[in-house]
Amino acid sequence: MIAIILAGGKSSRMSGRNGENRKREKALIKLGGSENPKRLIDLVVGSVRESNVEDFFVAVTKNTPKTEGYCKRVNYKTVETPGEGYHEDLWYLLSRYPEFVSVACDIPFLKSEHINAIIDAYRLHRISVTGAIPRDMLPESITPSHSFESRGKELVSCGINVVTNSKDSIPFIFDDPLLAINVNTDADLRVARSISTKRK
Repeated sequence: MIAIILAGGKSSRMSGRNGENRKREKALIKLGGSENPKRLIDLVVGSVRESNVEDFFVAVTKNTPKTEGYCKRVNYKTVETPGEGYHEDLWYLLSRYPEFVSVACDIPFLKSEHINAIIDAYRLHRISVTGAIPRDMLPESITPSHSFESRGKELVSCGINVVTNSKDSIPFIFDDPLLAINVNTDADLRVARSISTKRK
């Protein structure tokens, strides 16, 4: 099983420094204390490397030229996708890789054990697996970007999935609320930076 880190989005909900509407590439945003901040992409790659995946690629698009350049400098293998949207890019990747772990580049509190757990769930069921958190576990300051209902419970997608060509899928419910923190907005970034600093 390989992992593909999705880092080709437009970051349209990030306003940029000082409220300016300049283009920001989320994967390159830094978290952590002033002494040793780390880019989002490096945090995610670190967890992926410590997991049981055989290999990984960073998916980039025409929207993220700086991310692509950074990946080349630090020797992260990349794959270019059309950049037409999340689902379109996943279908493009599925045409090349019949199954993989998809990981969003903007989930800073991802751990290797999260990745291993969702792979184990796939090996048990052999269908696509959607990582999720119960809605009521989310920190109050976080507004989820996507939620869905399963067996009468509201769940929030958390940016890690096993993607296959299967028409069926199951949710895999994590019990770590920090995994639900996706850096989609400036408010999300403030929360992630606050938590990251406190954990140092």
